[in-house]
Amino acid sequence: MPDFSPDSLLAVRFNDARPGLELVAIVDAGLPVALITADVLAQDRKRLPLLDEFVLRLVNNKVTTEQAITGLLGVHERMVTQTVAQHFSDDYLTYALPRPGADPAIRNLRLTGRGERTAREMAAITPVRVEQPLVYDQLLWKAKPYDRHTVIPRGQAEDQDVILLPAANSGPVEMGDISAADINALLRERGNNDREVLQVRGITQAKARRVMPAKILVYANPDRTDIELGVVVDGELSHAHELALIAAGGAKALGVTVEPAPERPTLEPELEQVRVPLTEVTQQRAEHVAVQLSSPGTLSAALSEPAPAGHEVRAIGVFEHPDILDEALTHARTRILIISPWIKKAIITTEFLSKIETRLNRGVTVNIAYGYEDNDTKSDPIAIRRLENLAKRYPDKFEFSRLKSTHAKVLVFDDVWVTTSFNWLSFKGDRNRTYRMEEGSLIRNRQLTETQYLRYLDLIRQQRQ
Repeated sequence: MPDFSPDSLLAVRFNDARPGLELVAIVDAGLPVALITADVLAQDRKRLPLLDEFVLRLVNNKVTTEQAITGLLGVHERMVTQTVAQHFSDDYLTYALPRPGADPAIRNLRLTGRGERTAREMAAITPVRVEQPLVYDQLLWKAKPYDRHTVIPRGQAEDQDVILLPAANSGPVEMGDISAADINALLRERGNNDREVLQVRGITQAKARRVMPAKILVYANPDRTDIELGVVVDGELSHAHELALIAAGGAKALGVTVEPAPERPTLEPELEQVRVPLTEVTQQRAEHVAVQLSSPGTLSAALSEPAPAGHEVRAIGVFEHPDILDEALTHARTRILIISPWIKKAIITTEFLSKIETRLNRGVTVNIAYGYEDNDTKSDPIAIRRLENLAKRYPDKFEFSRLKSTHAKVLVFDDVWVTTSFNWLSFKGDRNRTYRMEEGSLIRNRQLTETQYLRYLDLIRQQRQ
């Protein structure tokens, strides 16, 4: 059973979220947020259970026998006895010395020093000024219960060429934009029921601009005239963000367009005849995703090193391509060959290079080739330089080539050959924001793959500049 990346899981979960439209792309996005520190007047609720609190309060008000406490509270005597015993253990209560002439059988309770302090704190809770950290969603213009540790600098998002979503307002967050009720609602949403904010006295906004990673789902109708965007925040579709994005101009304002799907490379007739079509593959993946989501722990060990499959000829959809590339980078045992017209730094990340280097250190031969005529404007120089530097360190194992011109989009690893219209090394970071459905074919067969591998090595030698 295959493993699935987060984008693949989103694709299966939300593929049919727009009736009549097709999910064309899942794009990394940056949701603008502000880190706010609110100066608030608040009181923290007591953590003692109710019966524990009442026992201490009653003893503090001279109700000093278990029988009297039981009578006033109207609860079972055993409950009071157990609570008193716990307070003795916690050093809240002790027994008072008997008064002269009093019945020695009647033992009166009294508060210890710790118990007196606790009773005083419960009797008079004084609100205090505290600093409350918040994350403010600038697209919704509303404080939200986001994890501050998930946000990243805006500059980092810009370097990754993600889609930066617009803010509802250009100015800073004002004190009037955040109320005590807003903060209390956030605290409850986070599961914090101990603090009650009474008043917001001021706010401070961090100067550095931040974004929270999100996803944009691009949907389109068959003739690509109707484009709709979904916004995934914290793993779920957010209707509120979608409406806010529509108000800000939607797909047009973000420069998102959709092109017709290109023709996929065809196979030899005998392979086309046995090729499993995309509709069937998609259904199978949906069934596998359902299993993975229902029992991720059970699958984790089994998915750590996929077992080689037998002969296989099937379609692969646009959202499966990155998973297959990752499978090659993570699990290839003998060889990896990639041909892609363009190379983007959004793909050639530190993680990508680390995985390639791990394969090289395990004896895997790597060939990567790129190039589209003399025009390299769609490739990132820094990505090319990173691969060139790695190739220099492994001259006997890694060959990185600039081709005169290639339209080929090919991945070969071990006994797997994938031919497709998908740009393996530039499917992220395209500032043109033009998306299209890509379909390819995966062939898992030792003899066929060996033939294609040698053919592509020869093509690289012929086309190398």
